[in-house]
Amino acid sequence: MTDLEKKHLPVIDAPDKASAGETIQVSVEVGKLLAHPNEPAHHIEFIDLYEDEVYLTRADFTGGKVNPKVTFEVMLTKGGRLRAFCSCNLHGVWEGDKPISIE
Repeated sequence: MTDLEKKHLPVIDAPDKASAGETIQVSVEVGKLLAHPNEPAHHIEFIDLYEDEVYLTRADFTGGKVNPKVTFEVMLTKGGRLRAFCSCNLHGVWEGDKPISIE
């Protein structure tokens, strides 16, 4: 993985399994592997979270004001993959994922 990829990969921290309808915490952090710049001229604009193809939620960030790390509380229905997308104002959209099973 290149340094550019390490700076932009949204890293997902969540349980490996959960029960259908159970509220779980899912944290997403950009720059966990290698710090991403956080200034008005170069920053992460948002993080989106999906359960496979189903959109769940978004967090927006202001460059130079907020670090691109967020914890969501979500209820999943079918499992598969949690997918996180982030947008860097200079380098575009990046995706990270994590498998999760729903019982």
